[in-house]
Amino acid sequence: MKSLMDYPIEHIGFVVPNLEKTMNHLTEIFGVKKFSVYDFSPTKAWSMGKLIPEYKLKIAMAVVENGSTGFEIIQPISPEGIHRDMAYSGKKGMNHIAFKVDDYNYWKDFFKEKNAQFIFESETEDELNGYRRCFYVKDNEEGLIYEIKEKSYFRNK
Repeated sequence: MKSLMDYPIEHIGFVVPNLEKTMNHLTEIFGVKKFSVYDFSPTKAWSMGKLIPEYKLKIAMAVVENGSTGFEIIQPISPEGIHRDMAYSGKKGMNHIAFKVDDYNYWKDFFKEKNAQFIFESETEDELNGYRRCFYVKDNEEGLIYEIKEKSYFRNK
């Protein structure tokens, strides 16, 4: 049987109302040397099972030089969706842990069998990174959110 322990934690995610403030804090506390900041607009996004057109986030990823776990900071731009709900919930701190997998459908089925609550899903395709998907599931027993990210690939090459 497969286990998420077979995959390294790719990043620890924060969902916040102020990207710059959190970047500055993590730089001060952890000594992060550089963040890559970009706008993220998935091709399709679902929040709590509802398709949200033109979903937009601003994301800062910590540049990890030694291959260890990085940081992802997300600031919602869209006026609705789970990221906005989380950023303005008043809860601070870590939001999710992310695993990058090469067997995405296995993990989606795994969490469906566990009756996990899927709170966000996206599909993205572009010329730079190719096709990739992700989902967030909430572990209600432990109050944790897991992000499962598919390793990107080019479907038409």
